[in-house]
Amino acid sequence: MPFENTRLDEIDMAIVSEMQSDGRRSVTDIAKALGLHRNTVSTRLRRLLDERIITPAIYASPPALGYHTIATIGISVAPGEMDAVADRMVSLTNIHYVFVCLGRYDVIIWGLFRDQDELHGFITRELGNTPGIVGTEAMVSLGMSKLSFALLNSHLPSSYGDRAEETVSGLASTKHSVTDLDEQDLAIVGELQRDARQSVVGLAKALGIHRNSVTAKLKRLSDHGTVKAVIAPNPMALGYQVMVAMGISTLPGAIDAALDRLKSGANIHSVATCTGRYDIMLWGFFCDQEELYGFIRRELGKTPGIRNAEAMVILRVKKMSFAYLTHLHSCETAWPVPSTCDLGELNRASASSR
Repeated sequence: MPFENTRLDEIDMAIVSEMQSDGRRSVTDIAKALGLHRNTVSTRLRRLLDERIITPAIYASPPALGYHTIATIGISVAPGEMDAVADRMVSLTNIHYVFVCLGRYDVIIWGLFRDQDELHGFITRELGNTPGIVGTEAMVSLGMSKLSFALLNSHLPSSYGDRAEETVSGLASTKHSVTDLDEQDLAIVGELQRDARQSVVGLAKALGIHRNSVTAKLKRLSDHGTVKAVIAPNPMALGYQVMVAMGISTLPGAIDAALDRLKSGANIHSVATCTGRYDIMLWGFFCDQEELYGFIRRELGKTPGIRNAEAMVILRVKKMSFAYLTHLHSCETAWPVPSTCDLGELNRASASSR
């Protein structure tokens, strides 16, 4: 079970649960909702933040920022070149997730592009000129069926179960375009990417904008689904030892039925349809290999229309960033992971810090 390495009790889990729906929620609001003293919540929350068990982040809708092509790219590399290729991918501003894997691909990257021409240029120039790459396969996202950072949902005590909810809903399909956002909107998003929990007063001071304008713009951005304040839990710190990317091929006409079942899985936190080798790409977190085996045997085995499924186990997280305004903040991490830290090392570091 999760939490065995982190000393999280029910109060800690309840605080995390309250923040899953709003990463900017105030200490006062959380204390009121849970019937706890404000100082208790403040102390507990500070520990959760200091030990990197959770990290506040701002998720901004890629289409609202002008990114209309989202791609997952699997990379095969020459022997001994895995880390060098992955480190090169980390430095590229279009790329926000970089994972070293075990499976079909040696490295998986996820990136945002203005359009398909920009993606084509990236593949031919950046990937084509990177030493050590021997093959690539791109899967372009057609739509997001699930995107959630609520890792605690399946493990909360029953007394807090009613507070568990999806963290992000519908952002990938927002109708806003980049032309809807003015310079002040973009500046607010960029500043929140730097510090997601800073106050309206702090934002106004940092940007030289009246606080009433900041309040109004934040409300508009949130109401229109352009940005969402979330918490990005550190999966390893919560006890999830196995992170998996899975590519799924379906029978003709069976995608919707497969999506409906897969997106309901408590361990599955991202599900998207795509072009390329796979029809569906999903990402999941599991406590151990036995739990992953159970998911593959039971859930996938009972999902209608699946023709084939390939699991790629993530060995190292090189980059995981929600700083999509790359011209403002090129390498902000959602939950900070040292560039050479594998899953076991991060768990040991998390345990030793306590």
